[in-house]
Amino acid sequence: MNRAAALVGVLGLAAFLTTALSASGRSRAAEPELTGAQSDYLEQCGGCHGLQGDSAPAPIPVLRDRVGYFMCSEAGRRYLLRLPNIAHSRIEDNQRLAEMMNFVVFDLGGVSAPRNARPFTEAEVAAERGQAMVGFEVFDTRKAVVADLVRSCRAPASLRQAYPGEPAHKAN
Repeated sequence: MNRAAALVGVLGLAAFLTTALSASGRSRAAEPELTGAQSDYLEQCGGCHGLQGDSAPAPIPVLRDRVGYFMCSEAGRRYLLRLPNIAHSRIEDNQRLAEMMNFVVFDLGGVSAPRNARPFTEAEVAAERGQAMVGFEVFDTRKAVVADLVRSCRAPASLRQAYPGEPAHKAN
């Protein structure tokens, strides 16, 4: 079980115990301990991408066991950091944002993250977030990056489907 699945299990158990103990008149159960990166993810991203990175059936890209593939190439790494919600994040501290993104790609991304992938750094985040993508640039860039990941990094062809239920795209 990876850390993301364990986190969700702990959160679910904590919610259950809190509800059960509150209903019985006993004191609240202790809240689960989250790292700063996990807490930032839940606050900044979890509402749309889901607590475990599985946004289905919402029309939001699924992160769980998929987002790590983007670490296979420099273009993929840049893409993740230039996404508008990352580049314009309320997390102003670049080291803190790097830690959150490392949680996203290595924990939520699970087996999709290449073994030799290096973590994001504060300097890398600072350089890329200043070049945020706008409008259709997000979709056009994703299409080109994913085509390269499928071709060069053995990413599954299903990665071309950014959103749950989206029809598969033809290979480039």
